[in-house]
Amino acid sequence: MKHPKIFSGLAAVGIVVAITGCTPATHEESIVPVISPTATTSTASSPSSSPSESNSAGEHSHDYGDEDPAKVELAKQAATIMTTWDPTKDFNRTAAELRARKLMTKERAKEVIAPERPATGVEWLNAAEKKATSKPTVKLMTEHHEQDTIAITATWQWVTKDGESWLGEGKQAFFFTFTDEEPYKIRDYVSSVR
Repeated sequence: MKHPKIFSGLAAVGIVVAITGCTPATHEESIVPVISPTATTSTASSPSSSPSESNSAGEHSHDYGDEDPAKVELAKQAATIMTTWDPTKDFNRTAAELRARKLMTKERAKEVIAPERPATGVEWLNAAEKKATSKPTVKLMTEHHEQDTIAITATWQWVTKDGESWLGEGKQAFFFTFTDEEPYKIRDYVSSVR
């Protein structure tokens, strides 16, 4: 197998999705796993008020346990970029992944290919109609223990220029691996949406 650690991580996501899918959700309508080989977006960093968590886009924790802080920050930056969408400008969600290519190795960046179909779905179309942009919150998955892999979850709110906002549907989990030497680049990643 080309990337056994990524596939192991993906299997772990499947188990987590299966377990969490059995618990009551407050506003999830459905759980649909989607594998996406691309994504990223960047924002400025500032300290978070709680460990291992980001309270809003660009706010990052500095408590990483055994993880390399530089890799964790890079993973959070990538997840933030990959879940920042402007449906009035972005043809689909992969547009955000294309913006994150600067954080990847040249080989991995070449693998990010946008589909030729536009994004659809009630959430995306509603955001486009209201000219809203997603504002992600990213969080280190501290319960993830795959060696050499950083796991991040992202949720988002849609926000309009006039201040209207509403919770986005779902949660996206990312599993990143990195180059061995600084400055680090993302060597590979997978993600799933639920």
